[in-house]
Amino acid sequence: MNEVAFFRDVSIAILAAAVFAVPAYIFRIPILLSYLGAGVLLGPHLGLGVIKQGENISLLSDIGLVLLMFILGLEIDVGKLYQAGKAVIVNGLAQFIGCVVLGYAFFSLLGYKNADGRFELTYLSIAAALSSTLIVIKILSDRMELDTFLSRITLGILIIQDLWAIGFLAFQHNLKDMNPSALLVSLSGLAFLISFCWLTGKFILPQIFRRIAKQSELMLLVAMAWCFAMCGLAHYLKLSTEMGALLAGLMIASLSYHVDIAAKISSLRDFFITLFFVSLGLQIPKPSGEVIYLTGAITVFVLVSRILIMYPISFKMKYGNRASLLPALNLSQLSEFAIVLGALGYSYGHIRLELMSAFIMTFALTSLISSFVIPSSHEIYKRANVFLEFIGLKDRIVADGDSNGDDTLGNGADVVLLGFFRDASSLLQELINRHSHSATERIMVVDFNPEAHQKLIDQGIKCKYGDISSEATLRSLRLEKAKLFVCTIPDNSLKGTTNLQLLSTLKKMSPHADVVVTAATLESAKEMYANGADYVFVPRLITAHYLADVLERMSLGEKVSIKTNAIAFLNQWNEVLP
Repeated sequence: MNEVAFFRDVSIAILAAAVFAVPAYIFRIPILLSYLGAGVLLGPHLGLGVIKQGENISLLSDIGLVLLMFILGLEIDVGKLYQAGKAVIVNGLAQFIGCVVLGYAFFSLLGYKNADGRFELTYLSIAAALSSTLIVIKILSDRMELDTFLSRITLGILIIQDLWAIGFLAFQHNLKDMNPSALLVSLSGLAFLISFCWLTGKFILPQIFRRIAKQSELMLLVAMAWCFAMCGLAHYLKLSTEMGALLAGLMIASLSYHVDIAAKISSLRDFFITLFFVSLGLQIPKPSGEVIYLTGAITVFVLVSRILIMYPISFKMKYGNRASLLPALNLSQLSEFAIVLGALGYSYGHIRLELMSAFIMTFALTSLISSFVIPSSHEIYKRANVFLEFIGLKDRIVADGDSNGDDTLGNGADVVLLGFFRDASSLLQELINRHSHSATERIMVVDFNPEAHQKLIDQGIKCKYGDISSEATLRSLRLEKAKLFVCTIPDNSLKGTTNLQLLSTLKKMSPHADVVVTAATLESAKEMYANGADYVFVPRLITAHYLADVLERMSLGEKVSIKTNAIAFLNQWNEVLP
């Protein structure tokens, strides 16, 4: 190896990635695309030819791929799938299988097949069924929406997609030799690797990490050693090293230290992942007619297939148009995992360079589309909902045992909670604790969360499906005689409206009712009072008032009693959204 050329190529790659990343960040373009763009610019095919050969970058990018797989394993919490609800489980199973089946049919019609030692139809079908965990989490996190009901559905489906991809990764390298004996060898090796990882992760790793938890540098070193040890074992068993890294991450994900480990490795991973995507950009050839055609075909398939599979299933489960459509829009991009599978497939000789190039270009194009689609998903839903209702797909949900699924008037409610998330859930529980059941029968909740609807109905609380941003929806619920409206949702979580706009709508619709709205800033609170709000809920002021009391009591020596009472309170508190 020429050390000077190696250092020069890596330095240029990092410099170019940084130069491209800054404007990408400013204009809110997914930063991974800037790394691809840097590689294209530097490469010998479409760029300036600054880096003639990509071997130097590829050497380090392979480490980035291993770290990416390790981090993905750390972030997959299989236990959360049991708590995610039937919408995630059913859609997670049906979405991948349905998209693969549709993909086989669609790409077969385009003339792609498995032949001559290549498996292009298989790779197209599986890769096009996967969506990007990194892109979705980044966009939803920037919008502070990771903890919403629809985001939980989206993230749960992404976890299941990753599990499907892991299953394919286990047998990917043996696609050319899938005779019974080779399959048995692969299955035996996989079973041994999983068993060894599980036993070590269950009985040995917890003991090791418990002893070294106070030494952060040592904990990082041991985690990395575990990762690369499993990569080595996977290679020895004739499995992919990426599979070993994934399983290593999955085992640590079950430990309480996994968040700290992931945080420490993330910076190291980001450095190598930068080189991984620059390396991919270097390999993109001049796009032939086939590459452009295939990129367009995969893009159309990704955008349409999610809706075709997920919308009917969720709608049939009575989740309404919003909860049926928006998760499908959130998943409207190709996954970075698809690029990983494509890169490995190209190295194994399973696919041509043109197909891998199409994967990379589709990832770039759909990621760019998603950066506009996900933030605009509510507006897209509102426009689509007009058509869906026109063809008879009414935007309503009916939970099991819902007596309000008919045209019963909402005028029987004295208190109407508009939107139902954690603050509203806690408020409802406090009202239940303070008042008799007959009093809580006069409360109604308006929201679009089907799971919350079912839990509310089980507790005897009235609820109606509705988008509180729509004045027409609020009027159709016939709430004019309500005495009190309460919205505890802050503006940054509302879609299509604000608390001030909602206040104006409610005052016009029911001028004699009291209205309680929520503000994040003192200026907006003053503005809402000036526009007729009867009370403005400012969460940080309530928190400061209560916490100051707690701190003063602690300073007076009441720490033990405060803690004991707080634990007892949490143990007996049982609200809809814990």
